[in-house]
Order: sequence, then structure tokens, then C-alpha cells
Amino acid sequence: MVRTELRTRVRETLEGMEPAEREVIALPNFEQLGNEEVAQVLGLKVSTASKRYQRALRRLRGLLARIPGMAEY
Repeated sequence: MVRTELRTRVRETLEGMEPAEREVIALPNFEQLGNEEVAQVLGLKVSTASKRYQRALRRLRGLLARIPGMAEY
């Protein structure tokens, strides 16, 4: 039950992020695309896609850190 609640909160956190942030996180993590493929899909340079991914991931981690119980996972 706790995992279900945490999963719901993670999903809500992702949904609360900007669409561009969600996409740059989703493509490599859920669609299994490499950095070059992500850059191509988004119409960006590889270096730009990489930087956006790192920024979005840091933001997501910060948001998730605010959720009680997430430190355990």
C-alpha cells in the first residue's frame, strides 16, 4: 500500500513538471532512447539534450525529496 501511494505521488510530481522536462526525462527512462536519439526527437544538439536532461533530473529529485518516505527508495 505504501509503494502504491509513493508511485502515485511520483506520477503526480512528474505530471506537475513542465512538459519539456517530462519529455526529456521520459524519452531515455521510459522509451529507452539514447542521448543522440533524444536529441534527434527533440530537435536539439546532443549536448543541449544532455544538459536539459541533467537539469530536469535534478529538479525531479528535488521535488521527490519533499515527499515523505521517498528517502527510503
